[in-house]
Amino acid sequence: MRLLLVTHHFFEAATDGGPTIYSSRIDPVARIAAVNAMLVSFHRHFGPRRHGDNPTRRLPQDKTPERVLDIVVLQAGDKGLIEHVGVDPSLYQLEIFDGPAMQLGFETQRVLRDRIGQYDYYAVVEDDMVVNDPLFFEKLAWFEREFGTTRMLLPRRYEMAQSGTLAMVAAWPSISPDKMRACGMRRDGQPERLEAQWHGRSQSFTLPDNPHVGGYFVSDAQLRHWAKTPWLYDRDSSFIGPLESAVCLSPGRAFDTYVPAEPDPFFLSLEHWGTRYARTAEAPGITFGDSPLLEIAHRALMQGGSDGPRDSLDALTAAAVPQLNALTHERDIIFGELIALRSSRSKLLKALLKATFSRR
Repeated sequence: MRLLLVTHHFFEAATDGGPTIYSSRIDPVARIAAVNAMLVSFHRHFGPRRHGDNPTRRLPQDKTPERVLDIVVLQAGDKGLIEHVGVDPSLYQLEIFDGPAMQLGFETQRVLRDRIGQYDYYAVVEDDMVVNDPLFFEKLAWFEREFGTTRMLLPRRYEMAQSGTLAMVAAWPSISPDKMRACGMRRDGQPERLEAQWHGRSQSFTLPDNPHVGGYFVSDAQLRHWAKTPWLYDRDSSFIGPLESAVCLSPGRAFDTYVPAEPDPFFLSLEHWGTRYARTAEAPGITFGDSPLLEIAHRALMQGGSDGPRDSLDALTAAAVPQLNALTHERDIIFGELIALRSSRSKLLKALLKATFSRR
C-alpha cells in the first residue's frame, strides 16, 4: 500500500493573558510525546522498515506487499516542536506555511490536491492522533466496496487512560443535526443506518452526532471524487471554526459520512493522545490519568539544578536529553558487546587476556 500522511503541526507557549484552550499552547512535554506517538504509530503499522538484525533485508517470513509511507508535516512558521520529537528528519517532509496557524488544516487539502493519483490512500490527522489498528485501511477499503466511493467512514475518536482506571473513553459533545444540516453536512436522502457483514459478523454504521474526529482518510478514488466537487480546498470555516471546518466541513459536504455503531462502536477508531477530555467523564472513584512518564518528566524539569526550574525547552534538549541519549547509547553498546562475548568463546578468551594484561 502506498500511503500519504499529512499532519498540521503547531506549538506556541501561551503568554500571560493569552488563550490556553488549545493543547498546542499548554504543555510542550506532552505535545512532544503526542507527536512522537502519532508518527510512531503510522510507521509501526504501515511503514516500510520491518526487519531483523539486518536493516537491508526483510524477515524471510515477511510475505506482505511492499509498503510506502510518505509524511508531510505542515508547520506554521517557526511555531513547532518537530525537531524535539526524536524522529529522523529524513522520514518526513517539513513544509513551512507562511500564514495564520488556524489555517493549517486547510493547507493539508492543498497537499492532497497536488498529489492526486500518487497513492492508494491519503490520511490527514491532527498531530496528536494515534492509529492502533493494523487493519485500519483494510476496513476502509471494505467499507468503500460495500457502500460506494461517495460514502466516507470516520473512525470513532477516543482517549486511552494510561494510569488510574485504564479505559478507552469516547467522551465528545454532540452537535445538533440542524447545525450540520444548515452547513450542508446533513442532506435529504442520506440513510440513517448502514449495515454489512465484516468477516461473518454484522456491523452497522450511523450518521455521526459529532463529525470532528481529528482527521479523515480517503482512497485515491474518493479523492478524485472530492476534487470534482466545489469543496476541496475551499477554505470555508463556517462550521464552528477553522480548526473544525478544515477536517469536517468540506469532507462532510463531499461525502456521506458515517461512524461505527453496533455491535462494535470501536470497529474503526482513532486515539486522541492524552486524557484531557476523558477526565471530564470521570465518576466517583474513577480516575483517567495520563502516562506516569509525563509526571516524571515534569518533575525533572522543575528540579533542573541550582538555577531553579527550567522554563526553556531548549535548555532541556541542550543538556538533559543528550546526556540521557548518550548513556542509553553507551548501555546498548556494552549490552551488545556482552552478548557477543557470551556467544563466542574465542572472543571471550581474547577479552579476558586483554583485560588481564591491561591491569598488569
